[in-house]
Amino acid sequence: MPLSDAELARFSRQLLLPGMSGLAQERLRAARIRVVGGGPIAGPALLYLAAAGVGTLYLDDAADVAPEDAAGWLYPPDRAGEARVTAALEALKAASSFARARIHATGAEPTAALVCAGGRLAREAAESARLAGILHAVAEGDEDGGAVVVVPPGAPCYSCAHRVGTGVAPPAPTAAALGALAAAELVLAISGALSPPQGRRIDLGRGEPRSRPTTRLPGCACGAGQA
Repeated sequence: MPLSDAELARFSRQLLLPGMSGLAQERLRAARIRVVGGGPIAGPALLYLAAAGVGTLYLDDAADVAPEDAAGWLYPPDRAGEARVTAALEALKAASSFARARIHATGAEPTAALVCAGGRLAREAAESARLAGILHAVAEGDEDGGAVVVVPPGAPCYSCAHRVGTGVAPPAPTAAALGALAAAELVLAISGALSPPQGRRIDLGRGEPRSRPTTRLPGCACGAGQA
């Protein structure tokens, strides 16, 4: 369906960017992204995706809002103790009338995923997306930096590109930068502005991103059936 007059007005400046077009914006509108995690990295990412015109955001987080979450852009201090997903749904509704935010549940059929978590949760969510054959990105913070791993269908998986870190959470500005970077990668891939999508790891250190293609580890299950 062509963009409405309201959508053309809302995204007029975005449509002027290189690689963007009405068709690209329609692809974003049709996208359904599962976002795993609701902390300081996920908050900026969710707002970025909603502002870019992603049609449906499935929120997948079981935690409650903690006092330190006030730095995550979605949760005011007076929401501490409430379910993160409830507060995030309200924040996203206020941020954009074009994005539909839903709680992720059985029966949801995302077309892409963004994992804003670490450890076992990140591995499990990334593997679930790989097995579903959908584009996904994993954003992880570590001390003063972190990384974003982008995995298009058929590319080396998250485990192939993962590097063990210290486990220390990054400061709020770094978390925001990682969330925005991961969201931008998904927007570029989904819209077709970056075609074909690239499997890559982007390391963020001292505010400077460094990108390199990912490579498949010998014997990894993600290589089954690949030429």
